[in-house]
Amino acid sequence: MRKVIHIHSKKLALFLVIILIAITSILVGGKATTKNSITKSGGVSSTPPDTCNCYAGALANKYVVTYTNQVPGDLSSINQSKADCFAWQEFVALNWPVNPSSSFGTPGDMGQVQWETYMPRNILFPANGASPPAWGTLVSDEYAKKFKSQKLLFNKQTTKLLTFTSKVTEDVSASSVSPNQAAPGGEPNWLGAQNGTNLWYEVLLNQDYYNFIVSKGYYNAKTQHDSVKAGTMINFPAGVYNGAVGAIELKAAWMEVTNLSSPKWKRYKLSVATVMDPMTHALRTTTVALVGLHILHKTQTQPTWLWATFEQVDNVPALKGNAPTYGYNFYNASATIQTVTVKNEGGKANSTVTVSSSPNVSPPYYLWQAKPVPIQCTRLNAIDTVNAAPINALMQGKINSLYSGSVWQYYQLVNVIWSNTTQPARVQPDTIPRRLNLSGMNPIGSIVANTSMETYVQNTNTCFSCHQYASIADYPLDSVNNNKIGDFSFAIGFAQYPPIKKIIKGLKSRKTY
Repeated sequence: MRKVIHIHSKKLALFLVIILIAITSILVGGKATTKNSITKSGGVSSTPPDTCNCYAGALANKYVVTYTNQVPGDLSSINQSKADCFAWQEFVALNWPVNPSSSFGTPGDMGQVQWETYMPRNILFPANGASPPAWGTLVSDEYAKKFKSQKLLFNKQTTKLLTFTSKVTEDVSASSVSPNQAAPGGEPNWLGAQNGTNLWYEVLLNQDYYNFIVSKGYYNAKTQHDSVKAGTMINFPAGVYNGAVGAIELKAAWMEVTNLSSPKWKRYKLSVATVMDPMTHALRTTTVALVGLHILHKTQTQPTWLWATFEQVDNVPALKGNAPTYGYNFYNASATIQTVTVKNEGGKANSTVTVSSSPNVSPPYYLWQAKPVPIQCTRLNAIDTVNAAPINALMQGKINSLYSGSVWQYYQLVNVIWSNTTQPARVQPDTIPRRLNLSGMNPIGSIVANTSMETYVQNTNTCFSCHQYASIADYPLDSVNNNKIGDFSFAIGFAQYPPIKKIIKGLKSRKTY
C-alpha cells in the first residue's frame, strides 16, 4: 500500500511541475506579446493592453486610449478634445492587425488590419437586389466571373479588389469608369500622385451595418421603398458606451507604390491589391499605400454620426516644418504646366489638353482618355491648432514609444465633426436634405476636408453638407419616394432591385379578392 501511495505522490509532484512550467510559459509568453495579445475575435490575454492619456487643454478633457482591436461604441460625454481622442481610439482599434502575432504598424507588414476585413459596398449590395454573401466576403461571384478570363485567382476573404477610382461610384462598364474621384461633383476630378499614379478608393461597412441591412432586407431597393411607404424610417443601429459598436462606414484612399525598396514606405500602411486599369479594364496586382481614411460612426449620443478623417502626414505641405525627405505625395514646389495627349470618343482624332500647375485645380480629362499625371494639391483648411494638432503630437509620440518604428505614427487626424445639440427629431421618413441644426454642428463654421478625398471642394463642402442628401436607392416603380433620406449613408443608395419585368409579371399573377 505504501508503495502505491509513494508512486501516486511522484505522479502528483510531476503533474504539479508540468502545470507550473505551463503557467510560467504562458506568463512569459504574455509578456513577450504584450502589444499583440488581443485576438481577432476579441479575446483578451492575461496581459493588460497598453494605454495612454489623450487630451488637449485641461486635464478634465482626458480620454484613455487603449491599444486593442476593440472599437468603442460611444463616448460618455463629449467636447472637441474628447471627440478627437475618440477618433484616435477608433483609428487604433480599426488598424489593429488581424494576425495576433503581428505588431501594431510594423513597417512593410502587408497583412490585413481590422477594417480591411469589413464588407465592400458593392458586395453588400449585389446586382438585382439579391441577398449579399456571408460576412467576411471581399470579392463577389459577379466580379470573380467578370474577370475570370484574366486568369486571376481571387481569395474572397483576403483579396483587396480596387476596381474603381472614386469614393462615390464604382461604374466599371464604360468610359465613365472614373468620373468622380477626389470630389462628389465637377467631373473629371481624379487625383494624380507625384509618382504618376492615380488614387484608388474603397468603401467598406462594418458588421453592425451589414447585419442591419441583411435583417431588414435593405439590400433590395424595393424593400427600402416598401419600408418608407409603410412609415418606417431607415435608422442604422447606434453605438453604445461600453456596449455595441454601431454602424460604421469607412472610406479609404490608396496610392500605388512604384518603388517598393525605397525607405519612404516605412512610413505607410501597405497592402497588396488587385486593381483595374481605367483605360484597358485589365487587372493587375500591385502594392498600395494608405493616404487617407474617413471613419463615419453612428452612436447614441451622436445620431447624426461622428465624422473623423485621417491622412498620412506627407500628403501635402503643413503650416510649419520642412518638406519630407522623399517629397510630398500631392505637391511639388517646382511643378509646371503639363501637356497631355488624350483620346476622344466616337473615333474622333486625339487632341491635347493642359494640366494646370496651380493647386487644387481638377484635371481636364478622364482616366479612360489618358494616363494620370501629378496634380498639385494643398490644404486649404489648416488642422485645428487647439485640439487636433496637440493630440496628434501626443498620439504619434506615444505610438512610437510603445511600438518603435510603427507606421501609424505618420498619420494625423484632420478633424472630427460632431453635434453638441439635440438635432430635429425624425418622426417619419422625411425627404432629403436631412434637417440639421447647423449651429450645433462642430467645429462651428469650419469646413472639414481630406486632401486625398475632397481635394477640389475643400472650401465649399464639409462631410454632412453632402451626406444630408443621402437618400434611399432609386426604384422606378416608386419614383415618388426616391428622395427619402437614407440616414446619412450614401452606401444604402447603391442597392439594386429585381428586373422590372419580373416584378410586373409577379404583380399580375397575384390573385385579388
